[in-house]
Amino acid sequence: MLFRTRYEIVVQRIKEMVMNGELKEGDKLPSEIEFSKKLGVSRATLREAFRILEDEGLIKRYHGVGTFVSKIPVIKSGMEELASITKLIENQGMKPGTKDVVITRVRPSEREASMMGLFQDEEIYRVERVRTADGIPVLFCIDRIPARFVKKEFKLDKESLFDYLQDDLGIYISYAVSDVIPVKAEVAGVYKKLNLRSKSGVVLLLEQLHYDEKDKPIFYSSNFFSPEKFRFYIVRRRI
Repeated sequence: MLFRTRYEIVVQRIKEMVMNGELKEGDKLPSEIEFSKKLGVSRATLREAFRILEDEGLIKRYHGVGTFVSKIPVIKSGMEELASITKLIENQGMKPGTKDVVITRVRPSEREASMMGLFQDEEIYRVERVRTADGIPVLFCIDRIPARFVKKEFKLDKESLFDYLQDDLGIYISYAVSDVIPVKAEVAGVYKKLNLRSKSGVVLLLEQLHYDEKDKPIFYSSNFFSPEKFRFYIVRRRI
Protein backbone atom coordinates (compact mmCIF):
# COMPACT_ATOMS: atom_id res chain seq x y z
CA MET A 1 0.00 0.00 0.00
CA LEU A 2 1.28 3.46 -0.94
CA PHE A 3 2.23 5.56 2.11
CA ARG A 4 1.12 9.18 2.11
CA THR A 5 2.27 11.93 4.43
CA ARG A 6 -0.24 13.91 6.48
CA TYR A 7 0.08 16.98 4.30
CA GLU A 8 -0.52 14.87 1.16
CA ILE A 9 -3.71 13.56 2.76
CA VAL A 10 -4.77 17.15 3.49
CA VAL A 11 -4.03 18.16 -0.11
CA GLN A 12 -6.25 15.32 -1.32
CA ARG A 13 -9.01 16.22 1.15
CA ILE A 14 -9.09 19.86 0.02
CA LYS A 15 -9.14 18.80 -3.63
CA GLU A 16 -12.13 16.58 -2.85
CA MET A 17 -13.89 19.51 -1.16
CA VAL A 18 -13.37 21.58 -4.31
CA MET A 19 -14.38 18.83 -6.72
CA ASN A 20 -17.58 17.90 -4.87
CA GLY A 21 -18.69 21.53 -4.58
CA GLU A 22 -18.15 21.94 -0.85
CA LEU A 23 -15.66 24.66 -1.81
CA LYS A 24 -16.32 26.73 -4.92
CA GLU A 25 -14.18 28.97 -7.08
CA GLY A 26 -13.70 32.31 -5.33
CA ASP A 27 -14.57 30.97 -1.86
CA LYS A 28 -12.45 32.21 1.02
CA LEU A 29 -11.06 29.38 3.12
CA PRO A 30 -11.43 29.43 6.91
CA SER A 31 -8.55 30.75 8.98
CA GLU A 32 -5.60 28.42 9.57
CA ILE A 33 -6.75 27.82 13.15
CA GLU A 34 -10.32 26.93 12.12
CA PHE A 35 -9.34 24.87 9.09
CA SER A 36 -6.62 22.89 10.85
CA LYS A 37 -9.10 22.02 13.63
CA LYS A 38 -11.72 21.00 11.05
CA LEU A 39 -9.25 18.72 9.26
CA GLY A 40 -7.68 17.44 12.47
CA VAL A 41 -4.11 18.43 11.60
CA SER A 42 -1.49 20.87 12.81
CA ARG A 43 -1.17 24.37 11.34
CA ALA A 44 2.29 23.41 10.03
CA THR A 45 0.77 20.49 8.10
CA LEU A 46 -1.97 22.75 6.73
CA ARG A 47 0.59 25.36 5.62
CA GLU A 48 2.57 22.71 3.72
CA ALA A 49 -0.63 21.52 2.03
CA PHE A 50 -1.47 25.13 1.12
CA ARG A 51 2.00 25.57 -0.38
CA ILE A 52 1.46 22.58 -2.68
CA LEU A 53 -2.06 23.64 -3.64
CA GLU A 54 -0.85 27.16 -4.43
CA ASP A 55 1.95 25.75 -6.60
CA GLU A 56 -0.69 23.73 -8.48
CA GLY A 57 -2.82 26.86 -8.94
CA LEU A 58 -5.78 25.58 -6.97
CA ILE A 59 -5.66 28.27 -4.28
CA LYS A 60 -4.29 31.80 -3.98
CA ARG A 61 -3.03 33.34 -0.73
CA TYR A 62 -3.17 37.10 -0.20
CA HIS A 63 -1.18 38.49 2.73
CA GLY A 64 -3.46 40.09 5.29
CA VAL A 65 -6.59 39.11 3.35
CA GLY A 66 -6.85 35.32 3.32
CA THR A 67 -6.71 32.21 1.15
CA PHE A 68 -9.11 31.72 -1.76
CA VAL A 69 -10.07 28.94 -4.15
CA SER A 70 -8.71 30.18 -7.46
CA LYS A 71 -9.27 27.39 -9.94
CA ILE A 72 -11.68 24.51 -10.37
CA PRO A 73 -9.89 21.59 -12.07
CA VAL A 74 -11.82 20.70 -15.21
CA ILE A 75 -10.81 18.16 -17.85
CA LYS A 76 -11.46 19.58 -21.31
CA SER A 77 -11.55 17.82 -24.67
CA GLY A 78 -12.69 18.50 -28.21
CA MET A 79 -15.52 16.17 -29.27
CA GLU A 80 -13.86 15.78 -32.66
CA GLU A 81 -10.78 14.19 -31.05
CA LEU A 82 -10.51 10.51 -30.12
CA ALA A 83 -8.13 9.96 -27.22
CA SER A 84 -8.07 7.59 -24.28
CA ILE A 85 -9.42 8.83 -20.97
CA THR A 86 -5.95 8.27 -19.56
CA LYS A 87 -4.49 10.68 -22.11
CA LEU A 88 -7.21 13.30 -21.52
CA ILE A 89 -6.46 13.31 -17.80
CA GLU A 90 -2.69 13.42 -18.32
CA ASN A 91 -3.06 16.33 -20.76
CA GLN A 92 -4.55 18.39 -17.91
CA GLY A 93 -1.51 17.70 -15.72
CA MET A 94 -3.42 15.26 -13.53
CA LYS A 95 -2.61 11.69 -12.55
CA PRO A 96 -5.03 9.12 -14.03
CA GLY A 97 -6.20 6.22 -11.92
CA THR A 98 -8.73 3.39 -11.81
CA LYS A 99 -10.81 1.90 -9.01
CA ASP A 100 -13.80 -0.37 -8.43
CA VAL A 101 -12.95 -2.59 -11.41
CA VAL A 102 -15.44 -5.38 -12.19
CA ILE A 103 -14.76 -7.72 -15.14
CA THR A 104 -17.34 -10.35 -16.15
CA ARG A 105 -17.63 -12.73 -19.09
CA VAL A 106 -21.27 -12.81 -20.15
CA ARG A 107 -23.59 -13.12 -23.10
CA PRO A 108 -24.44 -9.73 -24.58
CA SER A 109 -27.81 -8.09 -24.20
CA GLU A 110 -29.87 -7.71 -27.35
CA ARG A 111 -28.71 -4.10 -27.70
CA GLU A 112 -25.04 -4.95 -27.13
CA ALA A 113 -25.18 -7.75 -29.70
CA SER A 114 -26.88 -5.46 -32.20
CA MET A 115 -24.38 -2.64 -31.68
CA MET A 116 -21.35 -4.90 -32.19
CA GLY A 117 -22.79 -7.21 -34.85
CA LEU A 118 -22.66 -10.29 -32.61
CA PHE A 119 -24.81 -13.38 -32.27
CA GLN A 120 -26.46 -13.48 -28.87
CA ASP A 121 -24.81 -16.79 -28.01
CA GLU A 122 -21.37 -15.17 -28.39
CA GLU A 123 -19.74 -13.97 -25.19
CA ILE A 124 -18.29 -10.60 -24.31
CA TYR A 125 -16.13 -9.23 -21.56
CA ARG A 126 -17.95 -6.45 -19.75
CA VAL A 127 -15.57 -4.14 -17.91
CA GLU A 128 -16.94 -1.66 -15.36
CA ARG A 129 -14.63 0.80 -13.63
CA VAL A 130 -14.40 4.27 -12.15
CA ARG A 131 -11.68 6.50 -13.60
CA THR A 132 -10.03 9.08 -11.37
CA ALA A 133 -8.01 12.26 -11.83
CA ASP A 134 -5.64 12.99 -8.94
CA GLY A 135 -7.64 10.43 -6.96
CA ILE A 136 -11.01 12.12 -7.61
CA PRO A 137 -13.74 10.08 -9.41
CA VAL A 138 -14.52 11.80 -12.73
CA LEU A 139 -15.96 9.08 -14.94
CA PHE A 140 -17.79 5.76 -14.73
CA CYS A 141 -17.29 3.59 -17.78
CA ILE A 142 -18.68 0.30 -19.07
CA ASP A 143 -16.74 -1.32 -21.92
CA ARG A 144 -17.81 -4.43 -23.84
CA ILE A 145 -15.26 -6.44 -25.82
CA PRO A 146 -16.07 -9.62 -27.80
CA ALA A 147 -14.42 -12.57 -26.04
CA ARG A 148 -13.15 -13.94 -29.37
CA PHE A 149 -10.64 -11.08 -29.54
CA VAL A 150 -9.04 -12.17 -26.26
CA LYS A 151 -6.87 -15.25 -26.76
CA LYS A 152 -6.01 -15.72 -23.08
CA GLU A 153 -7.62 -14.68 -19.81
CA PHE A 154 -8.67 -11.03 -19.93
CA LYS A 155 -6.46 -8.95 -17.65
CA LEU A 156 -6.62 -5.17 -17.79
CA ASP A 157 -3.33 -4.27 -16.13
CA LYS A 158 -3.03 -0.96 -18.00
CA GLU A 159 -4.87 2.28 -17.24
CA SER A 160 -5.75 2.74 -20.92
CA LEU A 161 -7.95 0.22 -22.73
CA PHE A 162 -6.58 1.58 -26.02
CA ASP A 163 -3.06 0.64 -24.87
CA TYR A 164 -4.21 -2.83 -23.80
CA LEU A 165 -5.85 -3.50 -27.16
CA GLN A 166 -2.84 -2.29 -29.13
CA ASP A 167 -0.01 -3.68 -26.99
CA ASP A 168 -1.55 -6.97 -25.86
CA LEU A 169 -4.00 -7.86 -28.64
CA GLY A 170 -2.46 -6.07 -31.63
CA ILE A 171 -5.68 -4.12 -32.30
CA TYR A 172 -5.42 -0.43 -33.19
CA ILE A 173 -8.50 1.72 -32.62
CA SER A 174 -8.81 4.09 -35.58
CA TYR A 175 -12.07 5.93 -34.90
CA ALA A 176 -15.34 5.85 -32.98
CA VAL A 177 -18.95 6.74 -33.71
CA SER A 178 -20.47 8.51 -30.72
CA ASP A 179 -23.85 9.49 -29.32
CA VAL A 180 -24.03 12.16 -26.63
CA ILE A 181 -26.99 11.73 -24.27
CA PRO A 182 -27.88 13.61 -21.06
CA VAL A 183 -29.15 11.12 -18.46
CA LYS A 184 -30.15 11.22 -14.82
CA ALA A 185 -27.31 10.60 -12.38
CA GLU A 186 -29.31 7.81 -10.74
CA VAL A 187 -28.86 5.62 -13.86
CA ALA A 188 -26.66 2.62 -12.99
CA GLY A 189 -25.98 4.23 -9.60
CA VAL A 190 -23.66 6.75 -11.26
CA TYR A 191 -24.19 9.43 -8.60
CA LYS A 192 -22.77 7.10 -5.94
CA LYS A 193 -19.82 5.99 -8.05
CA LEU A 194 -18.86 9.60 -8.86
CA ASN A 195 -19.67 11.02 -5.41
CA LEU A 196 -22.20 13.44 -6.87
CA ARG A 197 -24.33 15.53 -4.55
CA SER A 198 -27.69 14.52 -6.00
CA LYS A 199 -29.08 11.54 -7.90
CA SER A 200 -31.62 13.84 -9.55
CA GLY A 201 -28.90 15.76 -11.39
CA VAL A 202 -27.78 15.11 -14.95
CA VAL A 203 -24.58 13.48 -16.22
CA LEU A 204 -23.27 13.28 -19.76
CA LEU A 205 -23.43 9.80 -21.29
CA LEU A 206 -21.10 9.22 -24.23
CA GLU A 207 -21.98 5.99 -26.03
CA GLN A 208 -19.30 4.97 -28.50
CA LEU A 209 -18.68 2.13 -30.92
CA HIS A 210 -14.95 1.87 -31.64
CA TYR A 211 -13.58 0.59 -34.94
CA ASP A 212 -10.19 -0.57 -36.17
CA GLU A 213 -8.50 0.65 -39.37
CA LYS A 214 -10.46 -1.97 -41.38
CA ASP A 215 -13.80 -0.55 -40.18
CA LYS A 216 -14.44 -3.58 -37.96
CA PRO A 217 -16.29 -2.84 -34.68
CA ILE A 218 -14.01 -3.70 -31.76
CA PHE A 219 -15.66 -2.54 -28.57
CA TYR A 220 -18.72 -0.67 -27.37
CA SER A 221 -18.50 1.73 -24.44
CA SER A 222 -20.82 3.74 -22.23
CA ASN A 223 -19.01 6.56 -20.44
CA PHE A 224 -20.78 8.58 -17.75
CA PHE A 225 -18.96 11.89 -17.22
CA SER A 226 -19.30 14.09 -14.15
CA PRO A 227 -20.51 17.47 -15.46
CA GLU A 228 -18.58 19.19 -12.66
CA LYS A 229 -15.26 17.74 -13.80
CA PHE A 230 -15.49 17.31 -17.57
CA ARG A 231 -16.11 19.84 -20.33
CA PHE A 232 -16.44 18.93 -23.99
CA TYR A 233 -16.32 21.41 -26.83
CA ILE A 234 -16.73 21.30 -30.61
CA VAL A 235 -14.85 23.38 -33.16
CA ARG A 236 -17.35 24.40 -35.85
CA ARG A 237 -16.07 25.71 -39.14
CA ARG A 238 -18.07 27.88 -41.48
CA ILE A 239 -19.11 26.30 -44.78
